[in-house]
Amino acid sequence: MDLSWLLAIRLIVSGTADVPQPALASPAAASACSTVDRPEARVRCLNRLALDQESRGDFAAASRTLEEADRLWQAQPPPPDALHGIVLSNLGETYQQLGRWRDAGDCFQRAMAVNTRTFGEGSARVASAMVRLASVEAMLGNAARTEELLAAAIPMERRAMPESAPELASALGFMAMLEVQKGDFERARNLAAEGVEVSEKHSQDTPEFAANLATLGGVYIVGKDPARALPLVNRAIDILERKLGPGHPRLAPILMDRALIYRAEDKFALAEADALRSVNILSQEAGPNGISAAWAKARLAGIFLDDGRIEDAQAILPGAVEAQRRFFDRPNWRVAASIAELARLRTMQSRAGEAGALYRESLSMFDACAPRNPEAARAMREYAQLLRAHGGSKREISRLIERANSLQSASN
Repeated sequence: MDLSWLLAIRLIVSGTADVPQPALASPAAASACSTVDRPEARVRCLNRLALDQESRGDFAAASRTLEEADRLWQAQPPPPDALHGIVLSNLGETYQQLGRWRDAGDCFQRAMAVNTRTFGEGSARVASAMVRLASVEAMLGNAARTEELLAAAIPMERRAMPESAPELASALGFMAMLEVQKGDFERARNLAAEGVEVSEKHSQDTPEFAANLATLGGVYIVGKDPARALPLVNRAIDILERKLGPGHPRLAPILMDRALIYRAEDKFALAEADALRSVNILSQEAGPNGISAAWAKARLAGIFLDDGRIEDAQAILPGAVEAQRRFFDRPNWRVAASIAELARLRTMQSRAGEAGALYRESLSMFDACAPRNPEAARAMREYAQLLRAHGGSKREISRLIERANSLQSASN
């Protein structure tokens, strides 16, 4: 399960309490905003329009609208800083959905600074921006910075309860994902379950509640407990389809969750259907070469490999791996997992030399950024099998199996 990807694109829309969403068609709203003279009033109008565009899944339009709003702080007199924090957070979220992760991080960093200046260091607004920045840091592979931000934000959000319930629920889910990457499944389950409880008390049958359900389901997926995972994931998908529509970007990661459940049960037709939906949804906004679409393609290729469809995997996996290599400027576990899938493909194509080099690259990357990631254990076992089949070092094979068993014991 791609936990950091899920973390990054499940953020709740910020600022809705301050600036309610309108029931306006976009062209009418855009025209109305252009006639507003006062900068503050125009920002509020543009923010409402962007929230409407986001609710319909049009993140490209929302980003352009919010960029226009952000430029209004150059006007005189400038709008209030409190409003600027909301606009920057919403703009950062649209960038996330478009795969513009570094731009998103810059927005959330700016939102933190604005909210600290306006509301004080310990405020819920600052915590909200910190959680959003943590999601970007996780996506970029900065685990230590991610944990630092979440550990600081969660107590701030607890103090602001019950008003901060949606934000706290999201932060707990994010921390649960991080604990999975560290191999602490018991703590991950507890955090994810608490996130569901907090979210359920605040609002049921909402996209935010669905995100927390899916997070708990994701922990069970990694913990190899599909019987508990599937009802949670199905419920989350049902909520999102009813509330946001069948093609909304927030559905994509949860559809991939369900695809992984079906894959583990050898239900390849069902797994492929959900994975293809996920790829298609993610390709609509950021394009087929976007980083999230590339990751989804790597997962789809894994399903093809499990089903023995080597040519189908070959058609999409090398390009998906290369897109991820270009995007990340440091070791990242998502890339490591994709490289391991490419190594598996080369093994099945009887290209043992290439496969061995790819496995070594993958495991070196796991060691650098996520040594206890459950995906690393699978790569170790596959590499050990490759070595065994080609007369590799018995000592190296034994070392790989021992490490894989150790990781498996920790996850259990």
